[in-house]
Amino acid sequence: MHRPLEVTHPQRIRQVRGGKRRLPTYTPLVHPPTNQQATIAVVFLQPQCNMTCSFCITENEVDRIEFEEAVELLDHLQDIGIRNVILGGGEPFSWPGDPIALAREAKARDMIVQVGTNGLDLPEGFAKLDCVDRWILPLESVESEVHDAMRHAKEGHHRTVLERLEELQQESKSVTVSTVLTAVNVVGLAELSRYLEAYHSVAENVHAWHLYQFLPAGRGGARNGKELWIPPGMFHEVCDSIQQAKLPFQVFRRTDMYETQSIAFFWSENGHIRRGGRVLDGAMDPKV
Repeated sequence: MHRPLEVTHPQRIRQVRGGKRRLPTYTPLVHPPTNQQATIAVVFLQPQCNMTCSFCITENEVDRIEFEEAVELLDHLQDIGIRNVILGGGEPFSWPGDPIALAREAKARDMIVQVGTNGLDLPEGFAKLDCVDRWILPLESVESEVHDAMRHAKEGHHRTVLERLEELQQESKSVTVSTVLTAVNVVGLAELSRYLEAYHSVAENVHAWHLYQFLPAGRGGARNGKELWIPPGMFHEVCDSIQQAKLPFQVFRRTDMYETQSIAFFWSENGHIRRGGRVLDGAMDPKV
């Protein structure tokens, strides 16, 4: 018998006035289930990661999901009719469990399996794995200096991502690319768009490009909000220009990666598997 899943928002950003700034802080918020049926489940296997990205929105308060719990969750997803699962984190390949074994469990349940990863610790031959239908990789800029300034690893991360993309291209394996728009990389988005269009022309394996608005929240974003924040108007203007270019793959703008009715989020907290999302309340301009 499956464990009943609690439907909550783990955190809520509320407005705090202090001088001329509004800074994000967090309070628990119970959130009722939406009337719209979710079609995709994102499973946060753990908050831990082997990188320290400047904009990271992940919180440290959530717990790791044990492998047995994750398999039980897959059964629950199957019961409620969700057939598309994204394994993420944190970093799934830093998870003490086995993400490839979990992907196989999902495929055995006839699910579409996607894995969101920074690409650092992928197993050899990852692009040939039949148990993963699509990989989700980050790319913040065509310029290594810009990308690596946002995504901090012991060695340059930009080169690793390009190598992973090349491996996927050689196998014609589906990939979704994610980009977080900040003051550091927003001016180079058109160039990144041209790079992805050229990349896609070889094997036509780019499924989608997700453009995320930076949020001054989480273990990285809250600390670096003043340096990375861009006005919402600028975010939408840049996204408009990209979407008007009619790229040969889908382009999505994401003003809040946790606020969507078609995606259900699952994580472990205080010994329970929880389902929910996150809502933003109040202005995001740290300069107001």
